[in-house]
This record gives sequence, C-alpha cells and structure tokens, in this order.
Amino acid sequence: MIMEIVFNYNDADYNIDLRRNVIFFGQNNTFKSSFINKLVNELNGKGKSLLIDGSKPNFDNLNIMYINDDNDFANEFKFTKSNNLRKIIYDEVIENINEEKIINVTNEIFDRIDNKVNKLLNKKINNDDASLSFQIEIPSVNSIIDKFTNIYIDDILINSPDISKAMKRKLLYQLYFADIKNNLDTTNIIVINDFDAYLSTNEIVELLNEIERLSNDNCHFILSTSSNIFEYISCDSYSIYKVKNKLISINIIDEAIKTYIIKSNYKEDSNLSYNEFYLESEHLISSQEIIKYKNLIFNKYPNLLGKILNCNNLEMLLEKKSGCDYIICSEENLLLFKELYYFFVD
Repeated sequence: MIMEIVFNYNDADYNIDLRRNVIFFGQNNTFKSSFINKLVNELNGKGKSLLIDGSKPNFDNLNIMYINDDNDFANEFKFTKSNNLRKIIYDEVIENINEEKIINVTNEIFDRIDNKVNKLLNKKINNDDASLSFQIEIPSVNSIIDKFTNIYIDDILINSPDISKAMKRKLLYQLYFADIKNNLDTTNIIVINDFDAYLSTNEIVELLNEIERLSNDNCHFILSTSSNIFEYISCDSYSIYKVKNKLISINIIDEAIKTYIIKSNYKEDSNLSYNEFYLESEHLISSQEIIKYKNLIFNKYPNLLGKILNCNNLEMLLEKKSGCDYIICSEENLLLFKELYYFFVD
C-alpha cells in the first residue's frame, strides 16, 4: 500500500496523500496542466525527484495509466497500436496462433492475385511492355488487422461524430479499467485529467462508484476536475486538493474554521489587539467545535465549498448579482465563507 508520493516541481516539493484516492479541484490553467504532466512524467520514471513512501520507487512494480482529452479515442480502440486494447486482447490472441503461417499464406494469396492481373493486362497499351504490380507485402498480423478491422457501435463507425463524446469517454474508461483487472500483481496508479468531462451528473456518480469498487491497496486513482462536484466526493475516500498556483490540501479548512471562530468572538474595542487575542484564544478552541463547523460545511453547504475550490475570483453575497461569479451566503455564515475563501483563494 502506498501512503505518500513526493516530487519536486518548480523548485518546490509537493506531498500527495495516497492512503486514499486523490482529486484535484481548480480552474484549468497552465499551472494545473503542467503540474499534472510533471506528476505523470515522474510516475513514469522520466523525472528524478519522485519518492514513494520516502524511497526511490521500483518502476517495474508500477502500472501507470494517464487519460486526458488528448487520448485519441479511435486509436485507443485499434488492435494494432501499442495501447490497452492490444495488451488486453490482441497479445493473448497472437500467442495462440501461428503468426508466421498466417503471414506466409496471406502473402501467397496476394502474389497469386498479382500474377493473375498481369497475365490479363494488354502489355502493349503504351507501345511498351507494361507491368502492373500490387507491391503488397504483409510484414505482420498487425498489418492485416489494421487494414481490415473497423469497429462499430450500434452499426455506427466508432470514430463517427454521431458517437457522443460522453459515450466515447465511458468506453475509454471501460477499456482502461479492464487493464487494471489484468494487472493485480502490480501497483496501478490511474491519473485522469478532467475525469468528468462530457459526463452528466448521473454518469459522474456512476463513474465515482466504479472507481470506488476498483480502488484498493494496489489501485490508486488521481483525478482532476474543474466542475463543482464536491458534493459527490466522499471525504473518507479522497485526499482533496485545490490547485491554483500551488497545491492546497482540504485539511487547511481546520485553520480557516479556527480563524473564523476567533474573529467572531473578537471585539474591536477590546484592550487586546487582534493578534494578541488570537494567541490567547486559539488553544481554547476544541477539535469538536471545529468538527461541528466542518460537518456543517460538508453536509449542508458542499456546493458553496465546491465553488470556492474551483474559483480564482469569487464574491460573497447575500443575494444575486449580475456581472460576477459569486456564492450566496446567509448573514450568519458570511464571515465563515469569507475565511474559507481567504484560505483557499486569496
């Protein structure tokens, strides 16, 4: 079981808790994309800074999968590329046939066709002997399958625009997830950038349930999203981070709540400065009090926290307002969400 991975990016060390699955919230930007690409490169052994549980990893024991919008859906479903469908189906099939015999027979067929055509040609058509050659050589079974295999979904070619992006995304996940089941002896780490892209709410929930079923000590998911789906994420099953121009753990919410409680009790006409009052008060706040507010936020206002996790600029309002991105809070919770915004955004 992997507990933690650490890697260096832009001269800073980043710790990611892998005791649970991981999800990165945050608007898509250059930092987020390059951060995830750096993480994937490190996991694939292309960097030098990765530590797993404090030690250099044995990459032979890692099966890393990376899925993002750049995955060519049609190519992923071809048998002849170095992809997951080949590993799952093709390699096993080839092991059980005489590939050399198939290639020889196929080439013999095309040679005979070539000879037959040339016997039928009028070679004096241009007053010179003419020879038409098919020049067909089949170097491997790969070439046969690649040439003659098309895949259809309900009689529609798989790369047709009539196949929805959501359907393609779900099929792609099924393909990769099948590979997980074939690699139970290695540690699987599956990184999915914008994992919920193109999916409806119901489809996102179904996907999260499937990820939950697949997850174990040897199978870890690292997801990213720019959508407000925090309410569907189990805090017991995920290590949650906001990615802006740095990585912010959801655990910072404890400090935000503590600051809110202290500010709520501070009187500006006090003989103490705010800093003095803070230092005197912080040890008086119990963990139970922090948990009470955290449960309030997670269970009653997950949508508001989700919006904070995905924003770079947000206003706290008591009622709707046009021309800006905002969340609406009750007056009693306005200060609480301002503190959350400060810790996760400002």
